[in-house]
Amino acid sequence: MDSGRSRIMAFSLGAAIGSAVGLILGSLLTYWIGDETIRSIRGSLQRQADQPNFENLLQ
Repeated sequence: MDSGRSRIMAFSLGAAIGSAVGLILGSLLTYWIGDETIRSIRGSLQRQADQPNFENLLQ
């Protein structure tokens, strides 16, 4: 019976560690993608501000 209990503890520990590592890596990946996306949007908006799109003005 002790062997079964140690397997459950090992599984629980592995699941907890895996969840924590996944949460940290997922958060870092989301932050990195979000930061790059904001930079690209900001760059495209700055380019549009310098040269207005006359097709959008006519709508």
